[in-house]
Formats: sequence, C-alpha cells, structure tokens
Amino acid sequence: MIKPNPFTPQSGWEPRVFGGREKESSVFERSLEDALALRPNHLLLLGEWGIGKTSLLKQFKRITQERGLPACFCSISRFSGKDRPLDALHLIAEEVVMGLPGLKASPAKLLDSFSRKKSLVHAQTQFTTFLLELWQAQDAKLVVILLDDLQNLSSVSNTIDILRAVLSKEDIIKKTRFLFILSSTPNDWSVFIDKHDPVGRFFRSRLNVGNLDKTDVVTTVDRTLEDTGVTFDNDIKERIFDHTNGHPYEVQLLASHLYNGQIGGRVDNDSWDNALNNTLKELGKDYFNTLLSKASDREMDLLRILAEEKRPLSIKDLRTMMIVGRYAKKFPIANIKNFLYRLEEKGIIDRNKNGYFDIPDRMFREFVSRRN
Repeated sequence: MIKPNPFTPQSGWEPRVFGGREKESSVFERSLEDALALRPNHLLLLGEWGIGKTSLLKQFKRITQERGLPACFCSISRFSGKDRPLDALHLIAEEVVMGLPGLKASPAKLLDSFSRKKSLVHAQTQFTTFLLELWQAQDAKLVVILLDDLQNLSSVSNTIDILRAVLSKEDIIKKTRFLFILSSTPNDWSVFIDKHDPVGRFFRSRLNVGNLDKTDVVTTVDRTLEDTGVTFDNDIKERIFDHTNGHPYEVQLLASHLYNGQIGGRVDNDSWDNALNNTLKELGKDYFNTLLSKASDREMDLLRILAEEKRPLSIKDLRTMMIVGRYAKKFPIANIKNFLYRLEEKGIIDRNKNGYFDIPDRMFREFVSRRN
C-alpha cells in the first residue's frame, strides 16, 4: 500500500530525513565542547532562503539535548519599524521561558523583569536581568538558545546590538553560561561585517550554510522513500540534483510533486515535466516572483538573455548580443554594465572571479526563461 507523501516542502517543517550537514554538525559540537570547557563562543549561521537554516538549528537542539543539556528554539517573527527593541527582546524572552524545561521559577515571574519602558538603556538592563534570573532558575552547566531568522529584527533599530552588549556584560560572562546560535540571511547580516562594527566583531564565529552535495541529495531521497511503497528511477534522482543543485527546499518541493505523480508506485521520466511545471509555479509564488519584481524592464532584458543562454556571459558578450542577433533591440548599450551591477546588488545574478555574470539557481533560470 502506498503511503502519504513523505516530503515536506512547507517552510519551517522538518524533513522526514535530515540529510548531510556533517561538517555543520561537527562545528556545532566543537562549539558545545568549547562552551563547556572554556567559555561560550556564540555562533552565527548564514544562508539564503530555503537553504535549511531552520532544520539545522533544530538538529543542533537535538544534539544538545542528547548530551543532557537544555536548549530552546526561538523563531523570530517579522517586526515593523514601529516596534521597539524591548518588544523584540521580550518576545525572545517569552520564547525562551516557554521552550526550556524544568525551570525552578514560573514564566510569569521570570518575565517580571520587563517593565516595557521605552528607553534603549532600559531594554539592555532588563534583558540582562532576565538572563541572570533565568540562569538561577535552571540547573545545568550550559543553556543553548537558538534564534532563527534574525533578519526579521533588522527593522527594529539597535536590537541586535543590544543583544551583543548584553552578552558582553561581565555579569553575564562570569555568572552564567549561555551559548547563543543565531541564523540570518547573508544580505541582512552584511551591514555588520565591518571591522569597526561591534556586532560583526562579537559574532565572529560564522558558519555558511550551502547546498547539499549529490550524494546527500540521493541518499536523502532514498531514505525518505523507505517504506512508502514508491520508488524513484535513478535517472529521476539525477535530474533532481541537476535541476536544484542540492538546494534543500527545491529538492523537497520537486520530490514532493514527483511523488504525487507516481503511477503504480514508480516515478520515471514520464512524471518529470508535470512535476517540474508545478514546482516552478510554487517557487514563483514562494520567492521567484518577489525576486523578479526587483528588476527593472531594462534589467529584465538582460536577465532573459542569461536565462536562455544558460551560461556565464561577459559584459562584452551581452553588448554584442544586444546589437546583433535575435536579442538585438533599441537599448542603451553603454548602460549594460550598470544594469548588470544592479542585478548583482539585488541578489538576482552572480559575478564570478573572471567577471562573467550568470543566474546561479537553475530553477530560477528555468523560471525566467519560461516567462513571456
């Protein structure tokens, strides 16, 4: 009997099988050991959308708990410019007290340290008091706090710097032992990557989360399919990796649509086109349409060329194509360089070390090439 679809492309849902990430897990385990033996060295995960930061943080939580240590996972919701740092820090505190087991004080008592005053100084003082009281309310050598989607705090001025200041305080360093693991998108964290920025200097331990390799993708798909009554042909698993380049969310979404297209428990090349079309439609709604909305009409002309050519192109290549051939049209050739740089700044295309431009995500490239 064929079982329900085991793939989990929904945002925030953990995959049935946690595939790969041996390097990342090893880095975290070393951070745990250092925090227990010496002092906490807070860790930052950097990765683009859908790369699996949330799943990795939850895996870190499991590793911590397997060692007999308490850990809590805090998902940070999106804030607006009208919110205050104290609102954000209070949310983190609420998530922490609700997520840590066996506390010797009630959540309400621990949260009493927050008076909701407006001053930034008060926000820093109150969060410091909260952490000191939280430490007294538990019985462990180390507490791990995992903060997901830190970029959602970017609109709330100074919040991340206040967190940095609190964790730098002498009382926190000497009287407590918290290990904070943060996640963010690279673009949102880039404002802190400066030798003069105290946040960037404080959170120096950074782990870049990238795509899965081919072996991990194939192994993850095979293990996810175990006991489901469905098999994927080897060619299908190859095509999943070729089209997604191991992007975890794209792998889960494409595999999910392929699973839904099984006939008699088998998925072969006859299922491919329909699954790919449905995957691209969902990716458009999830992210690609938002990404494309950042490009101007002139930039879209260049983006379509990169998508259809399916190879890195230089500025000279693109200028030539805009003058002669099927791409030729009335176009300000002299401005091509500026348009390409803007697309790069917006995170839509990449530039390699030789100065050639390309669309790095094959699924996005496919999406662009299919648009009218």
